[in-house]
Amino acid sequence: MMRKLVVLVALAILLITEEVPSSQANAAKVDIKNALSGGKRLIAHCGSKDDDIGAQVIEEGASLHWSFEAVSETLFWCNLAVEDRMMELIWVVMDDGAHLALWINSPEPIPRHKWRRILFAPRHY
Repeated sequence: MMRKLVVLVALAILLITEEVPSSQANAAKVDIKNALSGGKRLIAHCGSKDDDIGAQVIEEGASLHWSFEAVSETLFWCNLAVEDRMMELIWVVMDDGAHLALWINSPEPIPRHKWRRILFAPRHY
């Protein structure tokens, strides 16, 4: 059951980049969708080195959205809880995409998502 929950929650987390105004050229958008069944609430507490969005309750079928400035390597994390179970997901955002780390100082984060568009485009002055 716990393995099924881990897979389900891991699949529910998406890192999506989108075109943003030049003032936010390095912004990354994060969406967490509660795809659990039976009306279960998902509690997500996420943040980065500079920002903490606090614990948020996500109802079944709902999503939590936020963005942060992504530099060449940005670490952000999420603690997720469903009923009496909890897990921690740590994402390292790198030039080639988002990598899932097993712990904060994981020597080799696992590549999970490649960028859809060029996020770190050269700036022309």
